[in-house]
Amino acid sequence: MTYKGKKIYAYSDVISPRSWVVEEKGWDPKQQGVRETQFTLGNGYLCSRGVLEEIPYDAYAGTYIGGIYDATGAQITELVNLPNPINFRIDAYGEKIGLVAMDHLYHRRTLDMHRGTLYRHTIYKTTHKKRIDYRSRRFVSMHDKRLMVMEIELTPLDSDMTINIITSIDTGVSNKGVLTEGRKHHFQPLEVFTQANIHYICVETFEKKLNIAYASALEICRRNRCRIVAERAMNIRVRKNETITFRKFMVMRSTRHIKPSEIRRSTISLLKAARRRGFDRLIEEHEKAWMERWKITNVDIDGDPEAARALRFNIYHLTIAGNKEDDDISVGARTLSDEGYRGHVFWDTEIFILPFFIYTNPRIAKNLLMYRFHRLNAARHNAAARGYKGALFPWESADTGQECTPSWAKNFDGTIIKIVTMDQEHHIVADIAYAVAQYCMATGDWAFMCKEGMEIMAETARFWVSRVTHNAKKNRYEIHNVMGPDEFHEGVDNNAYTNGMARWNLLTAAEWYARLKRNYPKTLNRLARRIKLNPSEVAKWRKIGDRIFMPVSTKRKLIEPFQGFFRLKEHRITHLDAHLMPILPGTVAWEEIGKTQLIKQADVVMLMYLLGHCFTPAQKSNNYYFNEKRTLHKSSLSPAIHAIVGLQIGDEDKGVHYFSNALSADLNNIHGNTTEGIHAASAGGCWQAAIMGFAGMHHNDDILAFDPHLCRSWKEMRFCVMWRGCRLRVVISQSRTEICLEKRTRRGKIEVEVYGKRQELKPGAFVNFPAPTPSRKR
Repeated sequence: MTYKGKKIYAYSDVISPRSWVVEEKGWDPKQQGVRETQFTLGNGYLCSRGVLEEIPYDAYAGTYIGGIYDATGAQITELVNLPNPINFRIDAYGEKIGLVAMDHLYHRRTLDMHRGTLYRHTIYKTTHKKRIDYRSRRFVSMHDKRLMVMEIELTPLDSDMTINIITSIDTGVSNKGVLTEGRKHHFQPLEVFTQANIHYICVETFEKKLNIAYASALEICRRNRCRIVAERAMNIRVRKNETITFRKFMVMRSTRHIKPSEIRRSTISLLKAARRRGFDRLIEEHEKAWMERWKITNVDIDGDPEAARALRFNIYHLTIAGNKEDDDISVGARTLSDEGYRGHVFWDTEIFILPFFIYTNPRIAKNLLMYRFHRLNAARHNAAARGYKGALFPWESADTGQECTPSWAKNFDGTIIKIVTMDQEHHIVADIAYAVAQYCMATGDWAFMCKEGMEIMAETARFWVSRVTHNAKKNRYEIHNVMGPDEFHEGVDNNAYTNGMARWNLLTAAEWYARLKRNYPKTLNRLARRIKLNPSEVAKWRKIGDRIFMPVSTKRKLIEPFQGFFRLKEHRITHLDAHLMPILPGTVAWEEIGKTQLIKQADVVMLMYLLGHCFTPAQKSNNYYFNEKRTLHKSSLSPAIHAIVGLQIGDEDKGVHYFSNALSADLNNIHGNTTEGIHAASAGGCWQAAIMGFAGMHHNDDILAFDPHLCRSWKEMRFCVMWRGCRLRVVISQSRTEICLEKRTRRGKIEVEVYGKRQELKPGAFVNFPAPTPSRKR
């Protein structure tokens, strides 16, 4: 935009190209909540929603530290919305400077994902026709994980003015109420003081008694001079065309990792160190840390810049959700961008989110698995309380590992329904075991498998042994009264996804036991003695796994999603919404949907993706089209999986369609609830759709393999992955695939398989694999 013939966006010269940014051009109050989520800043430890600094009356300021949960009274444990440090009120000419309170001539905000920085430029016009130029930028440091910095620049354009400023740490924030709960406060102030121009506040959560401390310092710069001030409320006279700059440095710490007696000293010390380095150095260190992250996580797509930008948006939000230093927290269903689903951890983490970290930052991936391992005893107690053996991980988990799924929720039509997922979606047990195996195969972290991994595999196998029912008449094992990923159908018997994953869990646990017995017998024996594991029990895993029933119709040549599904009423999906996604047929009421063949999300299709080696191409194709015609995709988890399997069966149109939908889930607020936080599973699914779908990456035991299905409109796709301690650079075009071993941290031969051909990689050199003559249907 120009103003009087001049380009006015203040940050045009520093912001990354369009394919790296998400922008708000102009002000739309209806989009405020969506933008707050989209513009979330973070670093895995700390996240802050992208609120406007003036905090309009209907804004929702959210500040979250991973692992800080609390409950109020009898309510369910939830992620705590902590005091808000982004709180800067400015009055000029007797009016509050803010988009809701004052007229504006120009407004633009930009999230620069490459730099992890949020920029803003607004030109206001007062009721007296006086113009004020307002600029800001802020970041949550990727270099100093407990640091947040905000800079505001103010310039009167038409006359001198007196401004009144107030900035503080707002302790009046609360958590959103769910259903009839109302707003909830989870903390109380414990200590407040000012010392040497540093403001300090410490709050304590009500139930867990965790302390969260803030130290902040305010710097004012004008006429090339900067000084730290003690005041948080002051009047300042500013001349026409003079720019006054405010910089607020903020540090946050909690007693999750430090003693209460040390938190004040540590928090203040970190702030003093940051202040000494100064704003310019802090932002330089932060941006450098981000660019190092992007070296491994970025996916370049030549030929579709909008797809590249949308994919980076999803990768950005995955990146700010993963914590490399803490192995006692996980990634919630809505990351740390809001309190959606109360910040709880689902199967989303292991199946959708974890693969991104396995192949880009294995340390974070291991931490996510360790989160489950640290709660293995809680899972054992959960199983025992329900009459089972082994470990039953909760459907919704928080800090303790106990089940914290709410009993009631709102349905798609607004009615209140009873929730039974915690009693029936036991597939999460196998999902976690699957994640353990995938991590170990990709990283070669045998030390983890020998200790923590094998213990998880054993306890999950034990659960299934106690969960199955033996059908003596047919000499098979069945699993009754469950719910698969398709949550439209409750209490079914022999759900294909659940049975298939349980079978995989039992057989794979036995395989890993045999592998460790061959290669690490002493370590395995120590574990076996501790958990009372013996060969006869492992043999039982194999026996039961081999005989778990899979509902397959030989006549239809289809996997039946669960026993009795084919007898349910069929309803044709005839209408699509504005995003070309299916709409519930008008002949079906939500309360009756369990009596139909309509499916909520990928279920059998998900099974074919995770256990692709168990199905022939024909089986994949037949089952894909049967299920796809019946799936409403009433979960953000679904489109990305349909994209991947669509590409695997050679249907590029389906792959591109569902990939595009998944990419836009939060960028375009596809589901209408982005205000409640980023859909983390969809973001992880987008990365998988790009890498496992279009690039066709998978592994055949110890060999990393690629079978690209590159979109016809894409010229080239470039990305990096980690495999067995090595960083590989992959370049895929329509005519060839090239792979280079860029970096290695361990010895040993690294082979890859592309288009069915295997070749060893040599450090620093690209290996070229010409694409075969196209034969599959596009």
